[in-house]
Amino acid sequence: MTVSPIRFGDEGQVATGELAIRYREFCLRDARLVALRPGFDMLEQIDRQYGGSGALALEDSDELLAGLLNDLARHNAHPDLILGVALWGMRHDIPLDAIEPVVNALAHRSNEARSPQELSAVYGLMQGVIANVAPRLSPDLERSNPERPWRILHLNFAITAIRTEDAPMIDFAFDALDSALPGERRGFYSEAMALALSPQVAPVVRERIEARHLKWTADA
Repeated sequence: MTVSPIRFGDEGQVATGELAIRYREFCLRDARLVALRPGFDMLEQIDRQYGGSGALALEDSDELLAGLLNDLARHNAHPDLILGVALWGMRHDIPLDAIEPVVNALAHRSNEARSPQELSAVYGLMQGVIANVAPRLSPDLERSNPERPWRILHLNFAITAIRTEDAPMIDFAFDALDSALPGERRGFYSEAMALALSPQVAPVVRERIEARHLKWTADA
């Protein structure tokens, strides 16, 4: 018989509690992070009072989130802490205004992923972040800046999907890229096509890249 533990709090509260534990562990490795303790304490306090998910009727919750994300980035904190704080904000429907640290943390997590499960997890995180920031970043007005978060996020989403070798995931990420970055479709799939010629690339991946490459370069 399997014995199941009883956990206090809803799923969001449990996740925030686990984040607080991870934060304290990282403080033992980097004493500079101790200065961020009030911010992490506030996340737990808010969850205890209002629950671990759902919109918050609190002023300055967006400033709390952005400030903590920027502070973590400034201290070169581990991506797990940055993504944990970002997920707290997403559970509470708070806009991710400090998006650059989150995009960088997602890229790091994707680069470090080695198993299909890890890739699927970071794929899901990217999908959630894209949905969160779409209302503000989808106009993509900074087209002269190749490092703009909206661009990097979608390119990394597509690359992560390719690495999963999962057909539905690839199709979804490619559709998202095609819609978000219409001016970059031809270049992206041309570059991907050159890499897809390698015999190490799975046939399902090659087929999907070939189809998009043909679609967006046929009239070139």
